[in-house]
Amino acid sequence: KREHVASSRPAFLGAGGLTPAERGTALHTFMQFADYGAAAADPAGEIRRLTERGFLTPQQGRAIEPARVARFFASPLFARIRQSPRVLREVHFTIAVPAARLLDRPEDKERAGDDRLIIQGIADCVFEEEGSLVVVDYKTDRVKTGQELVDRYREQLHIYADALSRTLGLPVGQALLYSFALGRTVDATAVLREDWDAQQP
Repeated sequence: KREHVASSRPAFLGAGGLTPAERGTALHTFMQFADYGAAAADPAGEIRRLTERGFLTPQQGRAIEPARVARFFASPLFARIRQSPRVLREVHFTIAVPAARLLDRPEDKERAGDDRLIIQGIADCVFEEEGSLVVVDYKTDRVKTGQELVDRYREQLHIYADALSRTLGLPVGQALLYSFALGRTVDATAVLREDWDAQQP
């Protein structure tokens, strides 16, 4: 029996009583298991279905905002996904990368030498388009601009592009971030190409 009940939720808790990180996990879980066609037609209905079937907890289901989901399924990005002959979700990968690549300070890079790190990751969505791959990462970060996301996840996208190209045997044509906070797609491809060009001898 609970005898002490808080009179109000802590400020860091959002809708459904979840922290921002937990809300992000709930939305990612929805995007992993949702029937895209059903979600596009009735976002709230698909949230209910996944909750009833146990893919989402009731608390997670309440934390997902149907309007944010609807905005994604009405986007040009989803139209492209829908037209793709090959759509993969939750793509697991393992890749070895130079340790120096993940370090900022020159002295740390030098100290790392030729050491390599094994990194395991999961790409939210990868689809094929005109013979190349489009990598999509869903983001729930509260940001004001798309550039904030590009700067924050630049190295992650590099690793994803390298790993998925090797794993799936096709070049990566685009690397995209879909921001649920901004309600739009952020194209990070140009930034990655700048980095790739700068690395050429």
